[in-house]
Amino acid sequence: MPKIVDHDERRRVIVEALWRVVARDGAHEVSVRHVAAEAGMPKSSIGHYVGTMPQLMGLAVDQLVQENTDFIVSLDLLDLDADKATEVLCALVPVSERRRHMSGVWMLLAAQAGADPEFAEVLRRLNASVSDGLADLVRGMQQRGLLDSSRDIDFEVRRLHALIDGLSLQCMTDSALRSEADIRAILRAEVAALSEPCATRVR
Repeated sequence: MPKIVDHDERRRVIVEALWRVVARDGAHEVSVRHVAAEAGMPKSSIGHYVGTMPQLMGLAVDQLVQENTDFIVSLDLLDLDADKATEVLCALVPVSERRRHMSGVWMLLAAQAGADPEFAEVLRRLNASVSDGLADLVRGMQQRGLLDSSRDIDFEVRRLHALIDGLSLQCMTDSALRSEADIRAILRAEVAALSEPCATRVR
């Protein structure tokens, strides 16, 4: 009788192996050979169960997005206030060592995107998921009276995304540059500012 292989389980094992490589050696060491060795599988198994390296990175990104989504859902945003809004934004910045390891994948995608359209597509999906999450947050703030009526939602989403990326880049390139307390203070100030009238006219 042929052996029945659980493909979803194999993919889970492979993605977990990728994260172990990232945590131990850094995202720059992620390769089919290293992930396969970590998972205790032949290199051919990566292609069979996952596909290309960008597809493997895509699965890792999906897991990262799901983890952030689960955390945000746990905050119960039906009762959104300024503190919870700040926590949502903090969840998108790699303030801890574990988050910095995981965000190394983002840096790797950014480095490869210019030369490989598959990597570029994974990065685009990641950016879209962040933008969608920020849009949900800003709309929730509007509903709870935390967003001044003069604020343009689409513009504020783009502005917050730029701020998150900037803080994330600083955390990834120089963890001593911004402490977690400093990042929280910056994001809390941004949340407070959104409740005030917009100082400049958005076009």
